[in-house]
Amino acid sequence: MTNEPIFLSKLALPVAWEVLGAAPSPEDRERVAWENANVLGFLLHSVDLDAAPRPSDERLAEALRPLHLKLDTVIEMLGRLSYRDVALPPVYEVELGASHIAWRSPRPPRPGTWLRLRIYFDSKMLDPIVLYAQVISVVQDDDSGDASVQAELTQIPTATSDSLARLALLAQRRQLTRRPTQLAGAVR
Repeated sequence: MTNEPIFLSKLALPVAWEVLGAAPSPEDRERVAWENANVLGFLLHSVDLDAAPRPSDERLAEALRPLHLKLDTVIEMLGRLSYRDVALPPVYEVELGASHIAWRSPRPPRPGTWLRLRIYFDSKMLDPIVLYAQVISVVQDDDSGDASVQAELTQIPTATSDSLARLALLAQRRQLTRRPTQLAGAVR
């Protein structure tokens, strides 16, 4: 039995990839892991602030603490939003797990190809989660012309994987709760 975290989320997210000539070096993987931990920490901090219970009005200092934390978040976010003119990549239906990713693509990479994937969980904060993966399967669909792509992710540090799993679960929940509302609007 492994201690690898197990999660599987089906999401619609902007995803971009670039083909690498070879497997990523340990230094590249370590740098990306550090960057991902920072991005995940920021995204999850924002979620935690929104979900935090609000203190009672009995003490002004306690009541102002969440506002202070949100202001800190807004200031940090404004700094990151200075690159607003960056266009997001196309949205794909993605199946994301701790050790694999799958999606459908009109221009799939070849099996055996190493990829650097950039996945955007927030349309306002344009820092992506970067994952390295090797394509293990490409199955062409004759009807649609798209292909199902499956790739095996390089090992992700446990703390980062746990944060990614939490963020993916929250994003999936948010998308599922919006879907009935979107469908109801489309039926009218």
